[in-house]
Amino acid sequence: MNALPSTDPMATQAWCRALFSQLVECGVTHVAASPGSRSTPMTVAADRTPGLEVSMHLDERAGGFFALGLARATGRPVALLCTSGTAAANYLPAMVEAFHSGVPLVALTADRPPELQGVGAPQAIDQDRIYGSHVRWAITTAVAGTESSGEAASVAHQAVVRATRPSPGPVHLNVPLREPLEPPADDPPPTGLLPLPPDRVPVEAGCLNELVTGPDRPERGLIVAGPMDPTSAGVTALAKLARRTGWPILADPVSGLRRGPHVTHAPVLATGDHLLRSGWADDLRPDVVVQLGAMPTSKGYRLWLDRVGVGRLVAVDHLGRFPDTALLVTDRVAAEPGRVATHLVDRLADLTTGDDGTSDWTRTWITAEVTATSAVADVVAAAPFDEPGVVAALDVALPDTATLVVGNSMPLRDVDAFLPVDHRNWSVLGNRGANGIDGQVSTAIGVAAGSDAPTVLLTGDLTLLHDLGGLTAARRLGVDLTVVVVDNDGGGIFSFLPIAQESHIDHQRLFHTPHGLDLSHVAVLADATLHKPTDRPSLEAVLGGTVETSGLHLIHVRTDASTNVRLHREAAQAVDHALCAKEIGQ
Repeated sequence: MNALPSTDPMATQAWCRALFSQLVECGVTHVAASPGSRSTPMTVAADRTPGLEVSMHLDERAGGFFALGLARATGRPVALLCTSGTAAANYLPAMVEAFHSGVPLVALTADRPPELQGVGAPQAIDQDRIYGSHVRWAITTAVAGTESSGEAASVAHQAVVRATRPSPGPVHLNVPLREPLEPPADDPPPTGLLPLPPDRVPVEAGCLNELVTGPDRPERGLIVAGPMDPTSAGVTALAKLARRTGWPILADPVSGLRRGPHVTHAPVLATGDHLLRSGWADDLRPDVVVQLGAMPTSKGYRLWLDRVGVGRLVAVDHLGRFPDTALLVTDRVAAEPGRVATHLVDRLADLTTGDDGTSDWTRTWITAEVTATSAVADVVAAAPFDEPGVVAALDVALPDTATLVVGNSMPLRDVDAFLPVDHRNWSVLGNRGANGIDGQVSTAIGVAAGSDAPTVLLTGDLTLLHDLGGLTAARRLGVDLTVVVVDNDGGGIFSFLPIAQESHIDHQRLFHTPHGLDLSHVAVLADATLHKPTDRPSLEAVLGGTVETSGLHLIHVRTDASTNVRLHREAAQAVDHALCAKEIGQ
């Protein structure tokens, strides 16, 4: 009878330490790990590596989204670490979101060695390329310790390079490990490490060079900023580009452009969805639309393009998405939007004098924005307390510097419809890569862990229930977070669908999916303080008392899906009537 191969524990630990030391050398400072047996040598090595913080997560799916939020908040790649089997499979939702959002993650999955594959060993599944096409790079290494520690450093170096350039995103290292898994007490000798090369990807602005800086720049241009994570320098450059060209920015709530000091000097619009749904906008066919990042949340934008068309539609994106649901994109620029804007602004400064491209076109959109903002505010002020009132309370009560994480489905659309432009330096984030509701709480916890600004999560009830495991980790991880949950006992967004009006369909049971749970009990489970405001003033007061206070706070707001549907439609009608009454741009 042949004995199974064994390994030298010191060689295994030397390999693992080299892997993590190289990750630190390349800028990784955090590992979100989950407990397991097969991953023991890697977990211990991570914990012993100077410069590396290790957080423990009981649920791999929640741990994956925590890492995603942390990477977005810090701008640095974050490592994941788990044992073999379905533990690795539970990273898939976060890896998918990271891939489509351009967030650098390094997933380290422990695996059974080759001799234990296909023989019925426990927790042994095919983990090679388990994340399919949703990674920038994937490799199954040699069994840890069977190659030199220099090889471990090399693969870690390559992992960070692939995760951060030219298009950031997740990578996967699958690491087979042999028993014995217990590491020795002594430290292995150090390994030579590789420096991270500078990121010097040239900016290619493509057709925008001529469109923006040429002598025949179109006057009727729009910049449509979809979900993206621009740097502060990128935000400044995009605002300057809008000001120099006179092309207004229709800013998605998670574009990074709706809030901040830049809005005082640039034509940034928050009511784009209302404006483009109005018949008023049908007479404003643009010559060019520059679409940045992912597809905007606004359905009104897509419907408007279908109705009026566009001379040229230039999609700018460094992640290869180039969203084109209306099939109208004429040009694609594969570069990060903020860097493209910096390049174009520099060229404009070299070619022209002055700093203001404002025209009748620009003034028409700005006047419409002011009119629409006032009309929407009047609707919210007269409305019963519901989702729009929650957004209005957040607008009033959050401090000048805050991070608002917005859950997918209805909360994001409420924010899109009711959160105005403002000069306060907010960061508004959302998982708009794959647009799923999973992992939203864990993402917010990761954001809070990586940010000095007070963090608030606005979420729906189903989204909260989908990530209770993440919520229960907040106290254990020592994270300060305020969670505002709007509870309409189900999926309120489906009440906007035409099928909600079909009498032969049991919409309430099949789509709204009421859960019938009292979410107040969640606060006890997660050891959170509980607040149950019943009107806008009391919500503002609760936010004022929790947002910059340590600990986990759950603010439970009961709402009604049908009321929210009505208020959205009333706001759209009010904007349409106000624009037509003023005859703006006519």
